[in-house]
Amino acid sequence: MEGRDWIDRLPAALAPQALLLRRLLDAVERDERFRALELYGSLARGNADADSDVDVRLWIADERWEQTADEVVPLLRRLGDEFDVGDEHYPTGRHVFVHYGDGTQIDAVARPAAEAKGRAPEAIALLDRDGLLAEPYERESLHEQQRRTWAFWGWLMLGHIDKHLRRGALWEGLDALGSARATLLWLHGADLGAPSPHLGATSIFDVPGADVPEGFAETYALPDANDVRRAARAVAHLLEEAHEPPPIAEWARGRL
Repeated sequence: MEGRDWIDRLPAALAPQALLLRRLLDAVERDERFRALELYGSLARGNADADSDVDVRLWIADERWEQTADEVVPLLRRLGDEFDVGDEHYPTGRHVFVHYGDGTQIDAVARPAAEAKGRAPEAIALLDRDGLLAEPYERESLHEQQRRTWAFWGWLMLGHIDKHLRRGALWEGLDALGSARATLLWLHGADLGAPSPHLGATSIFDVPGADVPEGFAETYALPDANDVRRAARAVAHLLEEAHEPPPIAEWARGRL
């Protein structure tokens, strides 16, 4: 467990983020309901800059979960001069994003302690009362069925582009193109071993030395029907390289 010593070693350029982390660590240390505090993302990896937000997981005692989850938002608000808050509820999770007046941001996920599987790769344990984060765990490799599903949706969206353009629905065609391009990035990220390939480019650039597929720039289009079709064909070419095309690809190619 690294705690304050780790925070104190952050470079001067990350002083605002370090201050947020110290205040958060102070708050959860005083409250026994919080069993662990885990830092991940660019700060934990060591490639953060002055614009990086603070990504943390708060692990809460199971028997106090329901009550404590509701107190995560006010706790995070008190860490700075709150400007705005986004808050999402899940059955066994709470996702809170706080933007502070000085421009710093914290992206926090709260979960019951029983859900902890160990310390995520490249994460830092700032607090760990029960050894929840003592052992690292490896993320499960992405199941082939998931890859196949992503490929299916990518080709389906490409096939729908023709329908939208023939109807004169240019912006719907552009939306379908964007959806197809997103699945391409998911598949590419999975091949790279990206930690969360469904996050697209964000996850790809978490892999040292990684980049988007060669020719990816050609998958963007101007708001023009002919250019949308051209970009769709570029996506189709890269999808063929990313994963064995499913049967629906033949239908989609015929419409491009």
